[in-house]
Amino acid sequence: MRKFALLAVLAAALAAPSIAFADTAQGRMTGFGTVGPTNIPFYTPESTVIDGGTSYVGLENDKSGSCSGDSGTVVVDTTFLSVICAHYVASSGHFNTGSPKMRFAYVSGTNTWTIVRITDNSPFGTTPSTDTFAWGTTNSLADATDWVNRGVKGSGHPFSNWGFLTVTSGDYSVFP
Repeated sequence: MRKFALLAVLAAALAAPSIAFADTAQGRMTGFGTVGPTNIPFYTPESTVIDGGTSYVGLENDKSGSCSGDSGTVVVDTTFLSVICAHYVASSGHFNTGSPKMRFAYVSGTNTWTIVRITDNSPFGTTPSTDTFAWGTTNSLADATDWVNRGVKGSGHPFSNWGFLTVTSGDYSVFP
């Protein structure tokens, strides 16, 4: 009976840190850059894009459908835009396999949401940057949320829905 009680105490002790960790927001992105071909400034000012999710952390396909706790601000040219949904992927499964990426959405017009995917392919500060930048738009908040959380494969978007731009200067950092 003593052994059973000791095992129960050890199991509870091991489970407690995991539960606390799971309640912490996961995935962040910082950085700045210009994206081309027209060299539009695109950066995260003093704030960080944060994936507030506590489930499906780092996975390519977040089936929670939630944007709770997601936050941040991005600046496109000189316009400040609030991030409404974000999802951190710890290790990209296809293009640039193994690199972390952040997908996020913001309102870019009346009934228009822009989805951005930045893949961090190099150590911060590497010149020239080898990070990749992709974007797409949709006219539905539900679709934008699905695209951010589940990616093109999980949301049903064809790969052709992404537009790709070159990161011509600067660097982004995506991390847990």
